[in-house]
Amino acid sequence: MKRMAVHSQAKWVLALIVSLSLAAQPSGFARAAGDAAEKDGQTLGSKAVGPELEQALTKAEPLLYAQLPQSDWAAVGLALNHKEVPDSYLRHKADEWLDNRGKYDKVSQLTRSMAGYAAAGGNVTDIAGIDLYPVLMNHPGMEEEGAPELAIAYLVANRSLSGTLARTEWYPDRIYYKLVERQAKDGSWSMSENKAETKGSVAATSLALTALAEATPDSEETRRGLDWLKSQQSADGGFGGTSDTALAVLALTALGIDAASWSQTDGSHPLSYLLSRQTDSGRFAQDGDGGISLTETTEAYMALAAYKRFANGEAPLKAVRRQPVVANSVKVSIEGPEGSIAQGRGQSGDAIASALAFLDKEGIAYKLNTDSQGKKSIESIAGIAGGRYGAKDGWKLAVRNDPFGSWMFPENSPDGLSLAKGAELLVYYGSDNTALLDTIVVEWSYEGQTGSGSPIPADKPFHMYVKKANRQLGYMVAKGVTVRIGDKTAVSDAEGKVSFGGLTPGVYPIEVTGYRKNAVPTVAKDDFPLRVSAPELSTFKDEKQVSSWARDELSFILREGYMEGVDAKGRMLAPKQALTRAQYVVLLLRLLEEGALPKTGKTFSDVPASAWYSGALAKAAKLGITDRSSGSFEPERAITRVEAAIMAANAGRLDTYGSAERMAFSDIGDLSVASRQAIQAVFERSVMTGSDGKFHPQQTLVREQAAAILARLHEVLNPYHIAYYS
Repeated sequence: MKRMAVHSQAKWVLALIVSLSLAAQPSGFARAAGDAAEKDGQTLGSKAVGPELEQALTKAEPLLYAQLPQSDWAAVGLALNHKEVPDSYLRHKADEWLDNRGKYDKVSQLTRSMAGYAAAGGNVTDIAGIDLYPVLMNHPGMEEEGAPELAIAYLVANRSLSGTLARTEWYPDRIYYKLVERQAKDGSWSMSENKAETKGSVAATSLALTALAEATPDSEETRRGLDWLKSQQSADGGFGGTSDTALAVLALTALGIDAASWSQTDGSHPLSYLLSRQTDSGRFAQDGDGGISLTETTEAYMALAAYKRFANGEAPLKAVRRQPVVANSVKVSIEGPEGSIAQGRGQSGDAIASALAFLDKEGIAYKLNTDSQGKKSIESIAGIAGGRYGAKDGWKLAVRNDPFGSWMFPENSPDGLSLAKGAELLVYYGSDNTALLDTIVVEWSYEGQTGSGSPIPADKPFHMYVKKANRQLGYMVAKGVTVRIGDKTAVSDAEGKVSFGGLTPGVYPIEVTGYRKNAVPTVAKDDFPLRVSAPELSTFKDEKQVSSWARDELSFILREGYMEGVDAKGRMLAPKQALTRAQYVVLLLRLLEEGALPKTGKTFSDVPASAWYSGALAKAAKLGITDRSSGSFEPERAITRVEAAIMAANAGRLDTYGSAERMAFSDIGDLSVASRQAIQAVFERSVMTGSDGKFHPQQTLVREQAAAILARLHEVLNPYHIAYYS
């Protein structure tokens, strides 16, 4: 029984390999098969088993869907075969993780869950704020389950796009070398966690070879492993049973080898063996004993689906993960040669498609160029065409998917620029010598010491050093650029330095421009947020009124400049004072580091242009934080908890992950679907929680409660707590 248990866990390794979009390039060992693959317009494998293979998948597929919820293995197999995985599966897995925070006794339990979730289109590095990558890479049992789990852990580590700053015990290279160390002299790997175990296993060797296909497909270790695997093939073309044969097929496809070419003298090969194991019911027989098992059915389905992809010229183990376009999820700036044309929120996905969708939404005219290969580029925007100042001038794109990372340019991205949720898209007019702003280093003096970074203390003079990124020359000091903060401007010197006087608490947009007369800008216009701290909590006269549970979060919000005192001198905090709807919106905009639009009375019928919050509400409506459908806003009314939840979810663009039933609040049944979804989104992220089984949706907020919501939402939006400034 122990071997069966370990074997089953090992088979999950392949599932995760599939789900994490691991597509090995054909290795040197595959070239002979590849050279002979094309014949009469069909691949060798497709010609040998095409119709029968498709029939086998079709017969087995209802069995995978019949599982409620679907198993992790089923999710992987369906994704490989371009079939949709039901959303109920994603909800089920999210519920599991929200309850256990990804903590499993065995590595195999974690990798199994990660496999199916990623294959179904989920992001294993963000499930309502849970990042499973560091959980896996710090699992104390990494080596206890043997080579199979080392193989899958390597593939997870090598392909996960986690941005964690958490220190991890394991890292990809270390795992890879541990895996290679376990290879026996005969080229095989053992299923046992005991290093002294020398008996080779088809399952373990297949899994290890799949990992090597990603790392070193042409290595000596790979060659020896393939030689051993070939020696284990039976006269019937299989490897002793359905499970082992399925894993062998997956390994071969990962290496770009046609499994149908591994045939015996009578023409039998691993694929024909798998097909022979299917019964009339669609299920596949278990290993060796002739019994029927849904586990073997799912594994065979995965192997056949992978081979189908191989036969059709697709990457065999690259599951097609759903990447839905998310509206209003990226920051878009359209910067002309003499000023800004538009700023706002656009959709994720392809960069050029996002830019065009944004221009359409804003009603801005544009013209496109399409080259001979169908690649699109922007010829003009708002009547400003390329070549205005020279033959090489024109509209250019740049993307920054990580707010702390570098700009990416099309010429450095042969597969095109893609925008992740939360990314920045800059469309600007310039030449190859027009630079982009990269970093602003902030320095100030406080009590005889020099400090750096943001936030900065209130009322203290400070300096900023501006750096830029050039397409051709890399990163350098930004000399001679104009830096504006409010109504104050300064031009950077030879060191890229500008100086300003002290500022009151708050969040300020720093605008940096490099406009020139009759020439392209030296730098594309950009803006950075600067946070200025309010005084410490202990300095407020009414700080003792702050509830004990709110002190830490309120202190953080004051330090970040998101909230300040309510009186003219800024020494009264009023923690128990009710918060109006307009005040809450202003706080959210500060948290998002978004400036207000010019004051306008056109956004809501009950918001006059003269109101201090008019521009802020206009910006919130543009960002989708507030709903304009009713025509009014009631800015002076105290905000309720359900309203705060809706605006927080909109501001953070928070998705829901688990099932709605998991909330178990007894007082939200009469709310609208949209309200319940917003409550679920903030509940899953622990931004807002109820008490005694209730959410108290109509209860109004006071300032300390709003501060707690802001602090928690800040942690959601900035999970690794890196400042924008060095």
